[in-house]
Amino acid sequence: MTLGFLDYIMSILNELLMEVQSHGNDYEDLVIKRLTGLSKKEYDALKGKGGYTSSMDIVKGLLSDRDRSVKTTKGNKVDCGDILRRMNEKEYEIIVGQYRQDGGNKVIHTEYVFNIKPEDYNKLWGTMKYELVEEYDRFIKSIPKTREGQQATKEERTRIKNNIACKDALMVIHPKVDSKSQRRVQCSFKIDQMIESGIEYTKKDINIVIKSSVRKFNK
Repeated sequence: MTLGFLDYIMSILNELLMEVQSHGNDYEDLVIKRLTGLSKKEYDALKGKGGYTSSMDIVKGLLSDRDRSVKTTKGNKVDCGDILRRMNEKEYEIIVGQYRQDGGNKVIHTEYVFNIKPEDYNKLWGTMKYELVEEYDRFIKSIPKTREGQQATKEERTRIKNNIACKDALMVIHPKVDSKSQRRVQCSFKIDQMIESGIEYTKKDINIVIKSSVRKFNK
């Protein structure tokens, strides 16, 4: 497999990620407007004026009685962003819009709301230690931003991740290291496992249609 082909594949994945984030923001805008009366743009501007630094999409005390994080997924896996920020959060809601592709539209058909409480922390993270995850995050960010750096650290990245992860935890560690400048550590969970764990949740059928066609790439 040539380096040129690998670069091509990475460019496709990056473009797909940008599209996912785009329709995710559309859903986020709808949820924020429903819960606060403001658009995402208006709400984010209000957060900035108030000096709020929370990573949450909806912040407790700002037109909301609690912190809320808004996500979308096509399947079972839900990406949750920066792992250190998420590990620091103890009480919040995760609102998940699950969608299917229908021609040129993405149809969000199911909405899950997971009510995360302080007593759920061990279910989410198991035996994972914040200090070790923080050290891993520093290691990932220290990797030279070159293809050589990406390839040379592949085995070490995996070894350390396996050592600090907990197989019984709901949250999974995801280091993001590409051949260019991406150097971060994120996390995710699976909807079915979250439900099976006994974490409080609600589920409802919805029908939100967002115009967003499947991207096609020339060879």
